Amino acid sequence: MQQTIITFARMLLGCCLLLLSAATSAADVLHEFNPDSLPRIISSQKGQPFVLVVWSLDCEFCRASLNLLSQKKRSRKDLRVVTLATDPLADPQAAALIRKSLGTLDLRNDAWAFGAAPPEQLRYAIDQKWHGEMPRSYWFDGAGTGRATSGVVTSAMVDAFLAAR
Repeated sequence: MQQTIITFARMLLGCCLLLLSAATSAADVLHEFNPDSLPRIISSQKGQPFVLVVWSLDCEFCRASLNLLSQKKRSRKDLRVVTLATDPLADPQAAALIRKSLGTLDLRNDAWAFGAAPPEQLRYAIDQKWHGEMPRSYWFDGAGTGRATSGVVTSAMVDAFLAAR
């Protein structure tokens, strides 16, 4: 009888670990950004205002923007943040670093990285007027209209965005 209970407890623990692993990997999904991805990102927000932050692993100023958005998101649960790394998703090392960076900031729920198309084509798909400077952010209203900003995201920018909603 005791052996049956131990076996059952091990099976139950294994199931719990499997479910936890599945939940963690679902949260760590890094979507591939292709030329047709921006409309999908906008529609996925279901008419809610959000900020799209374009960043790169080697951009120190981008990190400052991500840090601030992470802090603001902790205190304002209604702040929706989508991240888009210009690093290639096909590079396993870059993908792992993106996941790690966003995981430490708790910004991994809606994360994207550049896909296989040429970077110039992907930048053009985001914004035809954008020349690649970073950090770059797009502040979308509930109708899906975005306003572009180059430079580090500031607390005043986030506060103004949240107040305008």
